Amino acid sequence: MRIRLLACDLDGTLADHDGRISDAAVAALARARAEGVMVVVATGRLPFVIEGFLDRLGVEHEPIIAAQGALVQYRNGLVLRRLLLDADVARRARTLVAPYGAGTAYFSEDALYVDRLVASPEQYEAWFGFRARIEPDAIERLQGHLIKFMAIHPDPEVVPEILETLKRHLGGEADITRSWHWFVEGTSPGADKGAALAWLCERLEISPREVLAIGDGGNDVTMLRWAGASAAPADADPAARAAASWLAPPLAEDPVPAALKHFLGW
Repeated sequence: MRIRLLACDLDGTLADHDGRISDAAVAALARARAEGVMVVVATGRLPFVIEGFLDRLGVEHEPIIAAQGALVQYRNGLVLRRLLLDADVARRARTLVAPYGAGTAYFSEDALYVDRLVASPEQYEAWFGFRARIEPDAIERLQGHLIKFMAIHPDPEVVPEILETLKRHLGGEADITRSWHWFVEGTSPGADKGAALAWLCERLEISPREVLAIGDGGNDVTMLRWAGASAAPADADPAARAAASWLAPPLAEDPVPAALKHFLGW
């Protein structure tokens, strides 16, 4: 059965660790579209912080899976699916990660606040694409609009402990995932990339066998498992590699064009 939809992670898959997307990747996505494949960016980020990436990738009228799956929307702002996070869960997460020296960030559809900085302002700007706003009362400020929280620690060696602590205490009340070296994120239950992809494809009448998913992180595992065809870069997170049906070249060697060539028969 032919591939009708590509669900592709952004950071560490399409974009390198400096935020660059190769000309080869852009050309490969354009060719896939020309062959009738819908290209769906599936990212942990919020849409308002990836406008430059969407321009580069030629995303105009295709849906976007954002905030780890808590949002499915079009670029024009039309929201198809929104799962909000309970503010009390975010408060408890803040208490749980504080002993590790972690900071927390809180996201709505159009805003990001941090309770304190655990790295330089320049580092936060590199992570998020703009200067973070410090707001100790961020949870209250975003009450009723909270999409996700993020625990941030500057030492990647500490992050697995934070991940396990949050899973142990909040696992039934939030989806907890490690999204990058320094980040652990929490969203509403069911707000993961795989669930969002399944929801979108049911709406579009596209079966799992007609979907190719590509991703590199632990937060991509659910969509890699759900899709009928899946790929992860050779240097991806071990869980992503285990979930993928095919290993693409490492990030430095442009895994997305290679995966499209493999699965689309170019």
